[in-house]
Amino acid sequence: IKPRENHKVLEMAKRAESIGAMAVGTDVDGAGLVTMALMGQPVGPKTCEELKQIISVSNIPFIIKGIMTPDEAEMACEVGADAIVVSNHGGRILDGTPGVAQVLPSIAQRVKGKITILADGGVRSGTDVLKYLALGADAVLVGRPIIVGAFGSGREGVKLVLETIANQLKQAMILTGCKN
Repeated sequence: IKPRENHKVLEMAKRAESIGAMAVGTDVDGAGLVTMALMGQPVGPKTCEELKQIISVSNIPFIIKGIMTPDEAEMACEVGADAIVVSNHGGRILDGTPGVAQVLPSIAQRVKGKITILADGGVRSGTDVLKYLALGADAVLVGRPIIVGAFGSGREGVKLVLETIANQLKQAMILTGCKN
């Protein structure tokens, strides 16, 4: 859920839950999106109290996306999030921010085992997936390649992209001696 006033986020989270979503989350790294402001959406960071309120009404796992520091990751644990996404929004908000691979190890060192750590940004191959896993992610989000596959060939395109990335990951694991 992109940044909005809390009552809207709560409404959208409940709607997601009612249709059987596996999880719901908010995109805190999109708080500065000019496009949101131009569409009349209030933008700005959520406070810990606002996040606690949203999380407290959700009966499904809650994810906070846009974590870039160990302190932010610790805060996500404290407010009750089930998972975080280490992400700099593709560098589209502040293009001078560090990349996910640069900050992931220190975040994992701080919160690994306390919260599920997801990572995204720049993932184009199975080798990229392996790198993020090696740097401390529990799982890796693959967005853009799937969108390209869907645009090019619908369901079959998505299937092909996922199979290709899985095969690349297996090959990279074999070549680096990773058994699991």
